Amino acid sequence: MKLEPLPDLLQPAPPGTRLPKRERTRRLLIASAIEAFSRRGVGGTSLPEIAAAAGVTIGTVYNHFRSKADLVSAVAIELAETIRARSAPGRAQLKTATEQMAAGCRRYLGLAETTPRWALLILDVASIDPGFRRTVTGFVTTELRKGLRSGEFTVDDAAAALDLVIGATMEGMRNIALGTARKGHAVRVTESILRALGVPAAEARRAASAPLPLF
Repeated sequence: MKLEPLPDLLQPAPPGTRLPKRERTRRLLIASAIEAFSRRGVGGTSLPEIAAAAGVTIGTVYNHFRSKADLVSAVAIELAETIRARSAPGRAQLKTATEQMAAGCRRYLGLAETTPRWALLILDVASIDPGFRRTVTGFVTTELRKGLRSGEFTVDDAAAALDLVIGATMEGMRNIALGTARKGHAVRVTESILRALGVPAAEARRAASAPLPLF
């Protein structure tokens, strides 16, 4: 059973473009790794299995990636960057840091609601490779700093707030994807994060429950 793909992610090249052969092969290997990881998990998947899924030799894999860890890192960055790119147009419509932070949290929590296997794959990759967290951290840090400058957020320690946002969002994703959370958990988690950042209760509730653009 294949994952329902995020748009443009599992394609060897974006529609209407022609990439050099090496880049097409690299994208094919990343897509094949994502497919394999979604079925057996990162830990249960070998490079020969990924090569077989891509229809190439193991030597071709090593021509592009030095190790399985190197390939996992590429997958982590691809996932994070794809989600960022797909959500950028919607995010541009939002004016306040509170709305942008809410949309960022809901983006990932909503993914766990609509495509649980994608969410579990993201969590699996993120737990193994720091690249995903580094990429996501950059986006959250931008929104956090904006909120601190505007006075929307009133935390004393930005580093602790960053851990709170990412940690709560990922744990919320896990519970939603595994079916252990009650309906509306994504909104409640987002509201709790905003409250922890110092957003007043009424505004946190409004931003967390608004029909924000996700993708």
